[in-house]
Amino acid sequence: MKKVTKFIGRCIILASLIITTSYANNQVSDAQIYQLMDKSGTTKIIEGLPLQIQAMGQQMALTNKDPVEHKNFMQVFTSSLNPDVMLRQMLEHIKKNVSPQELQHILTWLDSDLASRLIKAELQSADPKFQQNLMHYIADLQTTPPAPARTKAILNYVESSQVVEQSLKMIMSMLNNMFAALKATQPENEELAATLDAQIEQMAVSMKPVMEQQMILTSYFIYRDISEEDLTQYSNFYKQETGKKYLSLMVGAIGDGMSEWGASLVKKIAKEKS
Repeated sequence: MKKVTKFIGRCIILASLIITTSYANNQVSDAQIYQLMDKSGTTKIIEGLPLQIQAMGQQMALTNKDPVEHKNFMQVFTSSLNPDVMLRQMLEHIKKNVSPQELQHILTWLDSDLASRLIKAELQSADPKFQQNLMHYIADLQTTPPAPARTKAILNYVESSQVVEQSLKMIMSMLNNMFAALKATQPENEELAATLDAQIEQMAVSMKPVMEQQMILTSYFIYRDISEEDLTQYSNFYKQETGKKYLSLMVGAIGDGMSEWGASLVKKIAKEKS
């Protein structure tokens, strides 16, 4: 059991680096939803996950004491990921949770000049070298700290967008699905169920400060070429109904996609360890 929980723990660490009310309405077409995912950069980010994972795996291999175990771990991890399945799962979530009017408001925002520049900046996260570039940038921040106005703008964005809370909710949803799938493979193992239940409660508390720090540092890097004035406008967008809907909709969709992946991952892990 220890090997299984250790193995899934490594999966959680890697997945977290890839690291945001229901209105069922059939009038929203698949084409409109794919347009939303394309314009928001979501499609490109999801399709780029395999390369990101490969790059992260190569970095992890540099400090891993057991190359064979790491290779097996990465094979299981990557083979469980299907971007097309994730995108389809996300489409179904969006279709159930947005009205035509809400979707049109979001698409209008995404067509704006400000949104286009922000999304271009955010798509840096799809670069396989993103984590490496981020680490270099964070190291530079220690010697050349940002100006107070910059810090204020970044903190205001992180707070207004509720990106920490939404991302944490997404990850916890994925973990719950992963743990449920793992418990289903061994329904008679009460010790495993109790261990996983205890772990999920501890994670919910311990992950928030770590997530908050990571989001703030990542925002400094991603929006380094975006002015304080534009960041203020972005923060204000998330205080509006359209912004709130956009964030909850996309984070919920990504959460559903990640949860599907998590369940598939656990089944492969259980099969490998059986």
